[in-house]
Amino acid sequence: MFEILGITFHWYGLLIGLGVLAAMEMSLSRKSMIAKNDLEKAMWWVILGGVIGARIYHVIDYWNRYYSMNFVRIFYLWEGGLGIWGAIAGGMIGLLVFCHFNKSKFVDYLDNLIVGVPLAQAIGRVGNYVNGELIGKNGEPLFAYEGILNLTLFVVLWKTSLKKNNRGILSGIYLIGYGVIRILLENLRPENEIWKLGGVPMAIIFGLIAISTGGYLIFRGKRF
Repeated sequence: MFEILGITFHWYGLLIGLGVLAAMEMSLSRKSMIAKNDLEKAMWWVILGGVIGARIYHVIDYWNRYYSMNFVRIFYLWEGGLGIWGAIAGGMIGLLVFCHFNKSKFVDYLDNLIVGVPLAQAIGRVGNYVNGELIGKNGEPLFAYEGILNLTLFVVLWKTSLKKNNRGILSGIYLIGYGVIRILLENLRPENEIWKLGGVPMAIIFGLIAISTGGYLIFRGKRF
């Protein structure tokens, strides 16, 4: 962290904010049938839902290990602790709520907003490095591995977005791509940092759900 004019800034929070701004800019810079003003309104719902979901996921994961004894620190977002699967789920729920009240097609908005998400995630992994987080069980820099793979996924999405695609293609590619990334990297995490359900890492469970949902969107997206 650092100070400017007596105000303390935390690198983690600044990098997360930078990632969000980058994702917004990527989405708004694309040609779309949806008005930019409507996309901007939807983004705030996605951001709010994403932050809440990310924090809830993290707090549940670390409840017995930390937050049950440090309840007030649940609200210390600048200290780190945002679960990406919670962010994805929360962001989608926020977008669903927006689309419901505005009678809009969920997947149309999702396709437009999803393109910049892996770029935001890659920038966010730099924040993990600053906080000394996301280190593998053998000292591997998982933050770097995932950051590079997220950037690769972003390039794939960006190039695909320049073509004429059927509804659900971009959303499906993202969900399948990130699901595969997390499943591949999960076994490199320290055992004591893996949240499990019935002996299966939650990240793998969510990864499989993401892959299945992505496949559904690609092949059946026209129904939305």
